[in-house]
Amino acid sequence: MAFLIDNAYGPYGRYNEVVTVNNATQGFQSGSNLGAAALIKESGATGTITLAKGGTINLAHLTEGVVIEVGIAAVTVSNTKNVYVLKR
Repeated sequence: MAFLIDNAYGPYGRYNEVVTVNNATQGFQSGSNLGAAALIKESGATGTITLAKGGTINLAHLTEGVVIEVGIAAVTVSNTKNVYVLKR
């Protein structure tokens, strides 16, 4: 049976893995964590995102529940709320 792929991301979708970060710093530049390409912030999460090519974004400035597509080097969450990092 032939499998029809009707989108640019193949049969698995745009993102294929999620890493939950809370009250910690998690790096995404090497090994099994390579490929972090977006995140979803839970309401009340505080901390920063370090971007893959430099710079940081304060989590407090992002809207919760929205997929934010950026190249991620690291995520630091400074409280017990979750940030869901989506990997390709």
